[in-house]
Amino acid sequence: MTARELIKANPQQEGETNESYFRRLVNPNNSYLAIRSKYYKIAKKFVETQRKYDKQGNITSRTEKLMPTELALPPEHLELSRLSTNESTGQQWKIYTKESQNKALFELNKDVIEQSVKASNIKPLKVAKIKPNGNKVLKVTYTDTHIGMHIKNDLYDSGKWGKEELEETLKEIVSQVNMDFNGHSKIVVQELGDFVDGYNAETTRGGHKLPQNMDNVECFQVASSFKIRLASSLATLGVPLEFHSIVNDNHAGDFGHIVNLQVKEVLKYLLPEVKYNIHEQFISHYTIDNWAFIITHGKDKEFKKFGFKAQLDQKAKDHIRAYIDKHNLHSFKICFEKGDSHQLIRDSSNPKFEYNSYFALSPSSEWVSTNFAKGRRGFAIEEIDNNIKSFKSIEL
Repeated sequence: MTARELIKANPQQEGETNESYFRRLVNPNNSYLAIRSKYYKIAKKFVETQRKYDKQGNITSRTEKLMPTELALPPEHLELSRLSTNESTGQQWKIYTKESQNKALFELNKDVIEQSVKASNIKPLKVAKIKPNGNKVLKVTYTDTHIGMHIKNDLYDSGKWGKEELEETLKEIVSQVNMDFNGHSKIVVQELGDFVDGYNAETTRGGHKLPQNMDNVECFQVASSFKIRLASSLATLGVPLEFHSIVNDNHAGDFGHIVNLQVKEVLKYLLPEVKYNIHEQFISHYTIDNWAFIITHGKDKEFKKFGFKAQLDQKAKDHIRAYIDKHNLHSFKICFEKGDSHQLIRDSSNPKFEYNSYFALSPSSEWVSTNFAKGRRGFAIEEIDNNIKSFKSIEL
């Protein structure tokens, strides 16, 4: 029996106080005890919601709030779509929407990709192997490619970001890697998310309309082709290739994940020795020699509305330190690397880790161009040789 049905069946009597009426309703014989305990008798405890530090990192104040120890079950036929957070107080609330079929569709697409690629009978590319000089590693970083983004505002440039522009960008990356390659033992390529701009003209979080210049099918084909051709071109240098692709982001989400599954499956047959890593967690890491690279897009596909900022702040410091502790990375030189901000900012002031934000590979969107100014775009190349790491940014 619902609360409304119970009240209708047991109206308040004349002269009966509200307290007496409520006690009568919650009598176990009225089968309302469960409703009462669920909605009116939730245990609470004080939970820390905010912490402030001085310049030396010492705690100067803490804020606690009385909060439920047990959250109510989600409404029937609804699923959690977003967790919103008040940045100043830490207070959180949940937003539920109708159940989607995203998970089922994702699994279906994954199976279709595996079966179709296998049936294509792709033959391995024949590439000559070379003997490297030492253990130097060449690392390439790009992010925020936003394939499918339509730019209406042409105040600062041609206002185009389509197949031709992507083709030229791909050539620039391959050309630069070829120029910098000098007997390296391995090439590592990391892509920090938002590889495609959206799905059905929205971010994959939904509710945020985006002007697009490709439909879903064309975007999928162009995006997967970009990565497969990048791998095929770099493979001609004759050394092992290792890819790290983030798929937990706010624009591409599951659609970007499906694109990367297609690429990984194709490369399994085309270039069997390539290591293609898809990072599904919001924050993850990998290592090269003495270095640990902690990577994230900056915003995730569901909950984190504000994300990691372009510049290091206290909240980011706390998050990164906790990650380092959890994964016991203290013996490594650590770089925290993110996309999303579309800015190149490198901060090595923290003694524990570097904090690096990267240029977007794509040009400025219509919204950015209209409200701010034309952004700079580009990618980065690093050389890692044991304890020494050099950095070069290539602006496009």
